[in-house]
Amino acid sequence: METSARKIAVMGSGAWGTALAHLLSSRHPNVYQWVREADVESGINERHENTRFLPGIQLHPGIVASRDPERVLSGADFVVNVIPTQFIRPTWTEIGVDQLSPDAIVVNASKGIEQESLFLVSQIFDDLFPSWISSRFCVLSGPSFAEEVIRGLPTSVALAAPRESIGREVAQILHLPHFRVYTTLDLMGVQLGGALKNVIAIAAGAVDGMGLGNNTRAAVITRGLAEIARLGARMGAHTQTFFGLSGLGDLVLTTTGQLSRNRTVGLRIGAGEALSDILDSTQSVAEGVPTAKSAYMLAQHHQVDMPITQAVYDGLYLSQKPQEALWSILSRSLKADGV
Repeated sequence: METSARKIAVMGSGAWGTALAHLLSSRHPNVYQWVREADVESGINERHENTRFLPGIQLHPGIVASRDPERVLSGADFVVNVIPTQFIRPTWTEIGVDQLSPDAIVVNASKGIEQESLFLVSQIFDDLFPSWISSRFCVLSGPSFAEEVIRGLPTSVALAAPRESIGREVAQILHLPHFRVYTTLDLMGVQLGGALKNVIAIAAGAVDGMGLGNNTRAAVITRGLAEIARLGARMGAHTQTFFGLSGLGDLVLTTTGQLSRNRTVGLRIGAGEALSDILDSTQSVAEGVPTAKSAYMLAQHHQVDMPITQAVYDGLYLSQKPQEALWSILSRSLKADGV
């Protein structure tokens, strides 16, 4: 099927889902976006603006938003999942897995690890859907703030696919002059990099919130990448993936960018705010908070040393003060540099 004839369904109403719907609408005339909120539906359809998650940003007028998942998914042969990871299972169960055509290519753009099962998103879909899903399931990740994508600023991302042919097909569908897609077959590595960097971003934000300077932040980023790569290697990912766009690229952006939700959570914790107050004050999902627990449990299960992840977990879930968490890392025995 030619790309111009495709029906594209974007599942999710947040900033990143809206950015992808906007991006796809610039090349494809049949883009539908499933949303839960009535104000988001009317805002996108009537004013071409997602007033809840991207206020003040004009969207492509071709996006059709709907709260009816059957309308969005019916006949769609290209489906983008941007439902937050902790809500993927209940949401798709509610929608009905039979609503997804077995001919559809599914691209996941959410990042995280399910808390109860410790599943990555591909494993959640494998658990929910018939066996055909694994042969048509791709993962999009990398350094990509939604606002910058919508503004047309140059962005490069990684796409993991089960086969090179599907990777090339999806890359062509997504590609624009300002949105470059690099392909890989390492679904495990791309998903782990996208999920775990959010945990390290909370740590880096806390360092900034405590005013500890650039040296400390650089150390957190570097050693954070090392522990991500250690867990990835134990789980079967390719180490090289973590030095690409979905690993180092996304990590640098999320730990330093002013638009990073996870860094902002850490920044406010480092400044002394309570996590509950921070979460109550924002509508957007900071995936690093639930992922910190999942990542800590994965590290325990696979017996991988992840001190920064453990410090974030201790701070979020055991109420350890940021200064104490930092000292727990600094007081560790000396180690060799490297992964």
